Amino acid sequence: MDSHWTLMMIIAAITFAYHLRRRRTPPLPPGPRGLPIVGNILDVPTSHPWLNFCKTRRGLGEISSLTVLGQTMIIVNSLEIAEDLLETHGVNFSDRPVLPMAGELMGFNNILSLVQYGDRVKRERRLFHQLFGGSTSIITQFGPLLTSEVHKFLQGLLGKPEDALKLIERMTGAITLRIAYGYNIDPNSEQDVFLEMFNTATTNFSRATTPGAFLVDIIPPREYTPSIDDCGGFHTLAKEWSRQLYRTVDTSYEYVKEQMAAGNIETSFTSNLLEEGSHEEYLIKWAAITIQGGGADTSAAQIKAFFLAMSLYPEVQAAAQKEIDAVVGTDRLPDISDRERLPYVNALCKEVLRYHVAVPTGVPHRAREDFIYERGEGATPMLIPKDSLVIPNIWKMTHDPAIYASPMVFDPTRFLATNGKVAELDPTKISFGFGRR
Repeated sequence: MDSHWTLMMIIAAITFAYHLRRRRTPPLPPGPRGLPIVGNILDVPTSHPWLNFCKTRRGLGEISSLTVLGQTMIIVNSLEIAEDLLETHGVNFSDRPVLPMAGELMGFNNILSLVQYGDRVKRERRLFHQLFGGSTSIITQFGPLLTSEVHKFLQGLLGKPEDALKLIERMTGAITLRIAYGYNIDPNSEQDVFLEMFNTATTNFSRATTPGAFLVDIIPPREYTPSIDDCGGFHTLAKEWSRQLYRTVDTSYEYVKEQMAAGNIETSFTSNLLEEGSHEEYLIKWAAITIQGGGADTSAAQIKAFFLAMSLYPEVQAAAQKEIDAVVGTDRLPDISDRERLPYVNALCKEVLRYHVAVPTGVPHRAREDFIYERGEGATPMLIPKDSLVIPNIWKMTHDPAIYASPMVFDPTRFLATNGKVAELDPTKISFGFGRR
């Protein structure tokens, strides 16, 4: 009898402590009610998440939460909140999601955008700062390279305008390969072997990070099961894709070393770092592939958006052409040295970045520790749990009518201060993401 009474007291004490702790712990940001066990699995959009995250019918506001199979996602639709969390409190939100298939199994967790925050990130950022830190130095180094590849693109476009999209991808790939490795793609080949090697790695990454594509990303312990239990063949596929990725990283790095040894090298990010001789090999390798992998696709997306905008808004195209004709003339093509004298064209470029965001929800951040967020005095505190993913809805911010007037209209003049009208916020403060990453 005494033992039963003691057991009942223990259970009551545990229950009371649990409920007391729940009362003291702030709630998650608001969000739709989930189902038992699976949570909000039915509320996670399967397409166009940046649009679906804007819909208030799902209970999503400036900051909200979804929880799927125990994983909490914090959706941030507000620029102010994104800056507060990811900039002001960036120390706590500088980690990245853990991606078992693409990261641990394939090796993409070596790329800067997925490396967990720490000393390596800081050292690799310093390498990039040497290249991108000063706009003047990078223009001096790579301005002629950009002009050369753009001219090749325009010549190809004149000959085959129907291949515009393919030619854009080839141009951005060529530019990033030359910046990263000093490699010139074969002008006589429609499918350059070197470029295709990188394109394959990018395609594999895209397939590996498709939500729900691999069970290992949903139930991580399966990552460590024997190959005989290779459900869906992911172990075999991961090994194949991993070999392809490492072959791409090593082949491109060795190419630069061979060209340097032969005295036949074009200045590049990799050759500059090798000449310095003070950096670890693996840092140079993975930093270089980040330039190509992260730069080619996003740049191509923005240039395609430019062509689309010029088709949809011929009056904008005419205004830009008029400025170029007046400033540059008709005897040559404009180049980077004309930029300061082309305010409307500069504004047009900004509007492309705002109107068509290449990565609309950015790369998610991960909370390193529990964080209690209080927006202001009197506001209800909200819990952002450790390991929750913080997803900034960049598209929503660049289309927020509180920031941009008539945001669904493509209008470069919004970035020109005229007749007492203040220019609207430069979209580069939003479209490239937030925080220390």
